Amino acid sequence: MRFPSVAVALALATALAAAGCSDEPGASARVASATPAATSTPTASVTPSVSATPTPTPTPSAKPTTTTPPKDTRAGKQLATPYEVDGIIVVSKKHRISAGYGPPDPTGPYHLESAAARALAKRTAAARADGVRIRVHSGYRSWTTQNASYQKALRNYPQNISFYAPAGASEHQTGLAVDLWDGVTWSLPMARTATGKWLFRHAHEYGFVLRYPDGKTKITGYHYEPWHYRYIGKRDAMKFPNNKLTLEEYLGLA
Repeated sequence: MRFPSVAVALALATALAAAGCSDEPGASARVASATPAATSTPTASVTPSVSATPTPTPTPSAKPTTTTPPKDTRAGKQLATPYEVDGIIVVSKKHRISAGYGPPDPTGPYHLESAAARALAKRTAAARADGVRIRVHSGYRSWTTQNASYQKALRNYPQNISFYAPAGASEHQTGLAVDLWDGVTWSLPMARTATGKWLFRHAHEYGFVLRYPDGKTKITGYHYEPWHYRYIGKRDAMKFPNNKLTLEEYLGLA
């Protein structure tokens, strides 16, 4: 009794094909189910694949993948060791160091930490190849030297005191910071010189970041300083290409 129904189904399929309806979704599946030898389970090709649309590649975050930074609980003799987040030393008005700290491996005429000194030499050579002159205005400064500088500024330039770091709050004491210029133009106008523009564009390529960007005084505690560059290593510095990010923001401290 099954054969007549099969014949009818086949005849119906033939008629549909002749009428141009064979591309109707599910038509082939219905014909197959009417044939005794076919399986009643639809094939995977009938259902469109959900993964047909490619998943967009996530944009890398400007911040390192890290948990909440550890609290700075140092006090007394512990201040001889700087506060660190993800291996990066942080020295500021909120995270100070004592007079007992200095660069572990200082070298060169500016007494910089050796890695910073090597990166500075490469950067200076690269600028020279581009016809730009870079001069060091200030490198390492001891706690005592910084204290004398701050006290002098407090007496003579109190209106500009936010440009000066108290002793123990200066990155210069770490040997990882340098003040740079062209040997002619200093202070804020330095940003408009060929040297200032070159540093702004290329410093991160050599592991340095503009430590106190424009408009970030509330975060850093210091006014914009286009001359002050801090060495943090190329891997991290490459995430500061536009010089708008502060170290505090990058490390989750702001």
